[in-house]
Amino acid sequence: MHHHIFPALPLNRVVAAAPLPAPAFYRLRDVMRITALSRSTIYRRVAEGRFPAPVHLGGRASAWQCASLQLWIDNPEGYQASALRN
Repeated sequence: MHHHIFPALPLNRVVAAAPLPAPAFYRLRDVMRITALSRSTIYRRVAEGRFPAPVHLGGRASAWQCASLQLWIDNPEGYQASALRN
């Protein structure tokens, strides 16, 4: 006779993991992956006001705010950084 310490779970039971919250900031490597833009293109567009500028986190670390990156994703051709400053 076999005794189980834990009751057997059905094999077809799916346990859904809670979705992870979006990060508040994205580092350059992530921004390059998300946008499919190169490092030089990202910084050139930042200088032209056609891409959000990174936020300095301290020391040499900088990253992009999720919300500002989403504004660019929603309208990459019409994005103007100057519109956000008004």
